[in-house]
Amino acid sequence: MREDFEFNDFEEEDDSSSDFDMESVYEYDDDEEEEFDDEEDFEDDFDSDDSDDSDDFTPLHEEDFEEEDDELDELSREFVNSLVDKIMSFMKLLVGHDLHPYQKPLARRIIESVIINDGEEVTALASRQSGKSETVADTVATLMVILPRLAKMYPDLLGKFGDGIWVGMFAPVQAQAETLYARTVSRLTSEQALEVLGDPEIDDTTAKSPGVTRNIRLKNSGSSLMMMTANPRAKIESKSFHLIIIDECQEADDFIVSKSIAPMGAYYNATLVKTGTPTTHKNNFYRSIQFNKRRQTGRTSKQNHFQWDWKDVAKFNPNYEKFIKKEMLRIGEDSDEFQLSYNCKWLLERGMFVTGSVMDDLGDTSQEIQKSYHMSPVVVGIDPARKMDSTVVTVVWVDWDRPDEFGYYDHRVLNWLEIQGDDWEEQYFQIVNFLGNYDVYAVAVDANGVGDAVAQRLKMLLPRAEVMSITSSPTEQSKRWKHLQALIQRQLISWPAHAKTRRLRIWKRFYQQMTDAEVQYKGPNFLVAAPEEAHAHDDFVDSLALACSLTQELVMPTVEVSSSPFF
Repeated sequence: MREDFEFNDFEEEDDSSSDFDMESVYEYDDDEEEEFDDEEDFEDDFDSDDSDDSDDFTPLHEEDFEEEDDELDELSREFVNSLVDKIMSFMKLLVGHDLHPYQKPLARRIIESVIINDGEEVTALASRQSGKSETVADTVATLMVILPRLAKMYPDLLGKFGDGIWVGMFAPVQAQAETLYARTVSRLTSEQALEVLGDPEIDDTTAKSPGVTRNIRLKNSGSSLMMMTANPRAKIESKSFHLIIIDECQEADDFIVSKSIAPMGAYYNATLVKTGTPTTHKNNFYRSIQFNKRRQTGRTSKQNHFQWDWKDVAKFNPNYEKFIKKEMLRIGEDSDEFQLSYNCKWLLERGMFVTGSVMDDLGDTSQEIQKSYHMSPVVVGIDPARKMDSTVVTVVWVDWDRPDEFGYYDHRVLNWLEIQGDDWEEQYFQIVNFLGNYDVYAVAVDANGVGDAVAQRLKMLLPRAEVMSITSSPTEQSKRWKHLQALIQRQLISWPAHAKTRRLRIWKRFYQQMTDAEVQYKGPNFLVAAPEEAHAHDDFVDSLALACSLTQELVMPTVEVSSSPFF
């Protein structure tokens, strides 16, 4: 054992991306026995930093964790953040290398979720061979070693791990499960890890448990890792876990995930981590990602979805960038294979009203939200709140002077107003004050529910604008949805997509609801609505359709100038 080690020595280096060795490449030890299939053999061979801190290893003491936390309540947010920092530093010591900056947020969130036992579902969508398995393997190995020791130091927060943390690792087929499982085992059995486990403060060894399923445990702490498949024919309903990992989740059977795997975390309120890449159809992985994205638009919500594509990886790995450049030439950057494997794009054209790629194409990256505009008349769409929905007001600029050969005008979204929770007496005046910043020509209000009463009130409050109550019959809805679809297909509509705008929660909610919207056919009628999923809404979509529907029949009044015959 080397001496004079202080925990803070490597704690200070953990988050320092400036010291990151961008030229280094992580290489596996030829002596290690890893059971990877051919397709995954090179996953992360060129995605992790090989900065070896083994020369700095010395015994770890409890005082290193307690040193800065004596005055903090172990149930406070500050304490948890501090503890996560120290566990991340311990991870670097245990596995012998640091994670890339784009990998660290996912690792931190998994650690935090397990510590505070929030039972969250964490999703990670990543480019192929970019290090998602490396991130999960390092995190799981670290938690198995350190949590049982911390449970003795902080019983109120971590007492549930006094007998170890139990981790279940799943994948659609045996070979895929072997990949992540073998990598995690290698993190626990490497020379670096064995030296850490031999520290008197830790004093543990690895061992295999008897049984049909593949598993490994730490003898003294009780932590265990079990590998199983998500195959529909597998019998996997008898275990309980603190942490559940589903790798390559896009290929997992939806029924098995919901019926067999997820309930294994019920007793301990387990954290469920789903990782994978996009595919061509909606599945439990896609729905979990969308669910997390919707919740992240809330003001106090934690980030539970993490995503990185090839561009994020190439910033820190020159070898990866070289490989991707060759793939662009070989299969084409616009090919389905490239978009799915490296650009993290879901190819779900069928059944969706508008895709993410179309949203990106129509977004104007030079335009910010226009908080005031009086240079020409604008149209407004209002979708009044119903039950759990929000009232959304969309202001749209129209190029009245230059319609195309079919009579379609160019449209640009200028701004949105979203009102949640207030009663209608307050909402009226919020809407009027908001619209006072624009030269409003006409307002369309959805007449469904309280919409008709809202329209009548706004006619009194906006005397200079033409306020119209638009019915929501299937025929009328079909008419305005077809009009909005025509504008999108002709690229005669756009919205703000400036970098500053894309950081706003209101823009994220607009983008999320637009990409969530699904097409429905009811007889001859073409309808669009939010999917029947938690936190899914279509308020922004309805509001935009209402505003654009006004330009189907309305035209700007013209003034004719002629000479008087009398003088």
